[in-house]
Amino acid sequence: MFASVRRHFDEPRVDEAVLVTIPSDTEGAEPVRLSAAETHEALYGPGSDPQFAAAVWKEVLRTALSNLAPHSTGKLLMIWLALPRLTGTVHRVCTRLHADRSDVEAEMVLALLEELAAPNAASCLSDSSLIHAARTRAWRFARDGLRELPSTQVERIAENRALTASEGEADAPAEEGLDVRVDRPDGLDGLCAPLRFWVRPEHLRKGAFVDTDDGTRDRSTRLGPRKKRRSGCRVGTRPVRPAGRRA
Repeated sequence: MFASVRRHFDEPRVDEAVLVTIPSDTEGAEPVRLSAAETHEALYGPGSDPQFAAAVWKEVLRTALSNLAPHSTGKLLMIWLALPRLTGTVHRVCTRLHADRSDVEAEMVLALLEELAAPNAASCLSDSSLIHAARTRAWRFARDGLRELPSTQVERIAENRALTASEGEADAPAEEGLDVRVDRPDGLDGLCAPLRFWVRPEHLRKGAFVDTDDGTRDRSTRLGPRKKRRSGCRVGTRPVRPAGRRA
């Protein structure tokens, strides 16, 4: 993001164009007209005057606020002039919190534009408040990213539900799974119809299988401990059997 803005102002026709006009404090004196390069030099050059730099920032913000178009030259100039004060923060955020640099830069630019779009921006916005908002946005974005944990669940689901076998594996046995059926209990309350669904063995409660003497696993074991039932109230049974190849 920052590199794209810099490349825009590296073009000679943009760099040499007069973009900012600074009113003179002396009565009768001509205003100072600055190109993009001269504006940057007035703010960050070795001979920069703090008083004149403050007047430059004030005019830069006025120019950016005067044009409501989202891609106006005034807004782009403001972003470009703010970059030297934001680059160090980007480096610290990415180094300490391992955030993606392009995402951090994009969040900063978005914060700058949002500050310009605020209802009271014309009366209370300054270069310091603008830079502070962008830096705060970058740190908050990176810290929020630390709470996001990567998950491979979607990839695993896609692999489990793959229906096409590769060549030479067409006759391979289907992935082991279980069909679970929950019968409708007697009476008016409860399920209106039996339920049937497919589950993987590892998703079942521990104790759902019992090892037999011949080395096989008995799948007729109930999923939970038997509970004492009241007379005349039949709850659903849960027979479990291996699932066949799913189409």
